[in-house]
Amino acid sequence: MRCLIVDDEEMSRLHIQGICQQIPDIEIVGVFDNALSANAYLSKNQVDLIFLDIEMPDCSGIEFVKNMDQVPGIIFTTAKENYAINAFDLIEHVVDYIVKPVASMRLLRAVNRFRVLRNSSSEIPVTATNASANLATDNFIFVKSEKRLVRINLEDLLYVETTGDYSIFKLQDGQQFVVQSSLKNIANKIQHPNFIKVHRSYIVNLNKIVDIEENTLVIDRKVIPISRAHRAGLIERIMPI
Repeated sequence: MRCLIVDDEEMSRLHIQGICQQIPDIEIVGVFDNALSANAYLSKNQVDLIFLDIEMPDCSGIEFVKNMDQVPGIIFTTAKENYAINAFDLIEHVVDYIVKPVASMRLLRAVNRFRVLRNSSSEIPVTATNASANLATDNFIFVKSEKRLVRINLEDLLYVETTGDYSIFKLQDGQQFVVQSSLKNIANKIQHPNFIKVHRSYIVNLNKIVDIEENTLVIDRKVIPISRAHRAGLIERIMPI
């Protein structure tokens, strides 16, 4: 993967570059301290992925992405978590969002997410999260519902149901949020061991299952179908006694 690092802080650039040098299939083809220089490089060269700081002088990372003609995968890095709201508008290009200081394993997870997205589609999709589910972390995701950016704690999420072009996130407190996204994109974003796809229209939280019969399961009095293709995987995950 051909990658750029764009960050106005020297220590941050060196830190990310050092992590990337330990990932075999990453080639850092350019390191820039401002978006304008990076844009000049991109006018003549193609890359697969950019590690991009948001808060930079002259041109922010978000402005940089908005003005690109062809946008590669973007992994935002920033010291301010609240920038996720603005980054969300670019969701079809944003692979992940990492709050500084960047930890090695956190960056590796973001790169792995990019690999999954790239292999599953000819375009960088999503969040989801993307208006879809997006910017996932280990314990929560952001979803865009009715022009609002909503944080959902994964421990509170019962299941996700897809109907047509929309998906419904159902929470244990009775709330639900409708998001324009495919279940495939959502599954790519919910990188958590407690969640599994049990049907072409459902992703469920294993911790919320009340019981399982031949081809159905129950969560919060909701009967959810289990497809033949997904039943074996579900049974293996719950490891019944």
